[in-house]
Amino acid sequence: MKFRGHAHRSLDDKGRLILPPDFRDMIRSGVPESVIVLTIFDRHVIGITPAQWARMEDELEKVKTPSRELQNTIRILYSGYTETPVGAQGRIAIPAHLRKSGKLDKDVVVMGAGRRFEIWPADSFERLLDEDYDVSQELAENNVSLPF
Repeated sequence: MKFRGHAHRSLDDKGRLILPPDFRDMIRSGVPESVIVLTIFDRHVIGITPAQWARMEDELEKVKTPSRELQNTIRILYSGYTETPVGAQGRIAIPAHLRKSGKLDKDVVVMGAGRRFEIWPADSFERLLDEDYDVSQELAENNVSLPF
């Protein structure tokens, strides 16, 4: 399951949003209970499957003496955790604590980020698009050659 693309959305007064149809369909077909986990990662609300959450927990337990930075990342991940059902139309509820932590107001962008999707404030997404990135050295160091 790979999330791709993005959509501009508005949260309703109860903090609910409608996922893009492709995202909804992937979740409903790939997750038997049609539930996703929402949490905070890298300063944004992210959505992953319960199976991904379980794998993440297993992976994090491999670190026997986590650094202060990793401890804080774990704290943020776990404290943000919430499961939310995906309705028939793809509507999900984003709890108040995640809306506050993710700085989400009415206008948001739901974007695919590979194995997860992210929910950003619309203005932050626009700033992301305005930035210039030179990742050529990092790609070369990892023997990545993009076909375009």
